[in-house]
Amino acid sequence: MHPVIDYHKCTGALACYEVCPGDVFDIKEMEAGKKAVVARPDDCIECDQCVDACPEDAIELVD
Repeated sequence: MHPVIDYHKCTGALACYEVCPGDVFDIKEMEAGKKAVVARPDDCIECDQCVDACPEDAIELVD
């Protein structure tokens, strides 16, 4: 499993990037500002910390 970000909900809080122990996310400059991107999905340890940390409920773990 790995995280998927819904960019329609994401506000760029970067909480997922900050809490991820697996270094799955990178920060990318987008039209709406800086946002986290899933750069290394295979490094996900399925801990749910990114899901829990997201203030907008914009992340889910998928197969």
